[in-house]
Amino acid sequence: MASYALAGTPSPPGGRPATGIASEGPRPRPAPGPLPAERILPVPPELAGLFPGGGLPRGGTVLLGPAVAPDTFLSPALGTSGPSSAGANRTPGLTSLLLLLLAGTSSLGYWCAVAGLPELGLAAAAELGADLDRLVVVPRPGSEGRWQSVVATLLETVDLVCLAPDTPVRPVDARRLAARARERCSTLLVLDAGTPTGVARGFLSGGPARPGRVMARWPGPSDLRCGVRESSWSGLERGHGLLSSRQLEAEVGGRGAASRPRRGLLRLPA
Repeated sequence: MASYALAGTPSPPGGRPATGIASEGPRPRPAPGPLPAERILPVPPELAGLFPGGGLPRGGTVLLGPAVAPDTFLSPALGTSGPSSAGANRTPGLTSLLLLLLAGTSSLGYWCAVAGLPELGLAAAAELGADLDRLVVVPRPGSEGRWQSVVATLLETVDLVCLAPDTPVRPVDARRLAARARERCSTLLVLDAGTPTGVARGFLSGGPARPGRVMARWPGPSDLRCGVRESSWSGLERGHGLLSSRQLEAEVGGRGAASRPRRGLLRLPA
């Protein structure tokens, strides 16, 4: 998996300095109320109507996961434990939605980073419009005690950081990372694929594991929740033909102005 260096590339007006990982100190916290344009990271036009303010909130934490409550999305086939279970547990369409968000931000000159997603398809990201020269990839950010520092450094350096944890995150670490994003006016995007309860053992829910259920890996906090309610393909008919497109029904909800979820249909190339 390729990684893309930060040094020596100019940043867009109002964007992050791209001269290394050094930072200039805490940025002011977001003011309450509707976010002005400079407090928003851009998203593709087809997604803008789903987000309050038309984009991802700077200084906010956005959870990218199933469009249902944590600890309720499930499949009887998701009881497999081990490091290879993360990809299998992911709700169909979540990775495509992630790539769209990366494309909307990076294509306008903002820096993005993805940590903990070794299977990220860079070719697919480029096809959707992502600027790979503005993308930092950290396939494996390290074991417990190390990945937290990696993600914190990324939050100090780039505009949008996507974290894909492969095990449940401790609440204290989640709070610290959300606070770092708020202080640095970065956006933390958490791809929560869920963990089979046979692995998590009720760690986040505080109770015994329930077979067949999948528990959230991110315990909060989050300002927005972005998910996929339905995913379908078109092009195949009666067992023959070629896939022509994919349709996703996305949903965005959260707190404040996002308390009433908004839904929209997206059509992607196959």
